[in-house]
Amino acid sequence: MANQPIGHAHRSSQPNSSTTQFHPSYSDPDADIILQSDDGVMFRVHSLIMKMASGFFRDMLGLPGSHVDQAPIMVTESSPTVAVLLSMIYPSIGISQIDPVYIWDTLKAADKYDMPSVLLTMGHLIGVYSRAGDTDPIKTYAYACRYGWEDVAKVASTRTLDMNLSSLSVADISLMDSASLFRLQSLHRSRRDVLLELMDIEVGSASTHVVFHRCGNKERPFDSLWGCCAARGKSQFWIVAKHMVSQEMEKCPLGRNLRLEEFWNRPELTPLWKVIDHPGCKCGNRCMVFDKKATMKEVMRVLDSDQLPLTI
Repeated sequence: MANQPIGHAHRSSQPNSSTTQFHPSYSDPDADIILQSDDGVMFRVHSLIMKMASGFFRDMLGLPGSHVDQAPIMVTESSPTVAVLLSMIYPSIGISQIDPVYIWDTLKAADKYDMPSVLLTMGHLIGVYSRAGDTDPIKTYAYACRYGWEDVAKVASTRTLDMNLSSLSVADISLMDSASLFRLQSLHRSRRDVLLELMDIEVGSASTHVVFHRCGNKERPFDSLWGCCAARGKSQFWIVAKHMVSQEMEKCPLGRNLRLEEFWNRPELTPLWKVIDHPGCKCGNRCMVFDKKATMKEVMRVLDSDQLPLTI
């Protein structure tokens, strides 16, 4: 079976002992098979360990005459990835952490070679790195959904709230199935929709909102406002403000720019802060209906509240 591809690995010619580079951790002469990485590094490994850890190698090495000679088994992964993969299945070596650079290649290799114990370990490690902010949130979310790591997926989904999903590359989107993508999009949309709903100004005792504006220069709960003042919440200027907030939440559901005074100082919002008189006002005062600082403060309060979802 020399030089005959089998799945994702195949036999090479016999290694030249004078030029062969063996990985220092995997050079045991008693090992009965040799793996060769795509960058030419050799790994002497024990077929029993490979068959116990990998469904792929269990099937491959179970074929008649599969390792009669010592021709290396070529694999398509780099030597660092192969070393990480083997360290997770060799009881005498073990590994406590991985360089984040090799996380995704190791994960894909574990999947390709059907190594369930490695996938389980990778799930724990990726979860730790994700919570520390050391992994790409989209990749983390996509793979967590693929392998059923719900806790990891939840943490990663929260980390995506600082991103604009519409700017994702085709490669990023292709990592997710339709259900996983829909869940993530729903989280992003729901934060925007809930915030906009809470920005609706209504009069009623059941309202839990904190008023955005001042009536008679005093902050009051909604059920204490005159109807004429509450009606100003339907003004074209407030509608423009909500539209601008919606656009910002679309770009960044975490509401990063809404926390900055620069957003509220934008010229498009200037007319909102200048609305003072209102025909038919019954409160007897000149009301600054939309106070800039109070509005910004209230939007920030809602953004930080548990009323907006943080995870899928």
